[in-house]
Amino acid sequence: MPFPTATPTEIWEVCSPLEEVPIEALLERIANPYLPPASGSDMPHQAIDLADPGKGQIALAGLTVQAVLPGRVAMVLNNRFPYGNAVLVETRMEDAPESWLSTLELPEPIPTLSFIPALTCPQPTDLPDWNVNEQSVYLLYAHLRDAPTVQVEEDVGCGQALGAIGDSGNALNPHLHLEARIGPAGVRFGSLAHYDTSAAPEEMYNYCVWRVSGWFQHFDPMRLFNSP
Repeated sequence: MPFPTATPTEIWEVCSPLEEVPIEALLERIANPYLPPASGSDMPHQAIDLADPGKGQIALAGLTVQAVLPGRVAMVLNNRFPYGNAVLVETRMEDAPESWLSTLELPEPIPTLSFIPALTCPQPTDLPDWNVNEQSVYLLYAHLRDAPTVQVEEDVGCGQALGAIGDSGNALNPHLHLEARIGPAGVRFGSLAHYDTSAAPEEMYNYCVWRVSGWFQHFDPMRLFNSP
């Protein structure tokens, strides 16, 4: 299915990932900030966690999680460790205005599969045939309360509901794990999982590709909200 063919314009909407929480209030909701690891490492934190950071704040458990950018669903996870219930949405860079993209200072993908020995990663027999000349921004919304109801290849709009904040996967408390990466356009993952005996080799391979292979370079999701 091709992506919508709408021509990019300078009018580009970025939405808060949390219903009833405006973008300008997101900073005070960060319970675990983006802490970029060394190249190839899976730790410490390649995303931001949005939660109820202190007493007197509104409770976030069960709050609706919304799409930050318009795009297309690239993966749906149904309670797979460590992400739990999760949705991955792809936004093609060709659909966004250049003036907006230039403010993000996005990293360059490094298309290798040199997995680190500290993380068990099944070795592929063939390299992916992804087109690195076309890139997309991928946003992962994890630890959702319920199994997602959206489907892979479904178009989503900015501000569209994707689920509700929960504590599925390896979450100790209810929060939204928002992970942002840039990588080859059009990639679809059937499932990914790791750090769990139920994880199949294909799921572990996908996890390694997503997290440590260099094909998908992480960046601070807050850059999306600080852009003009």
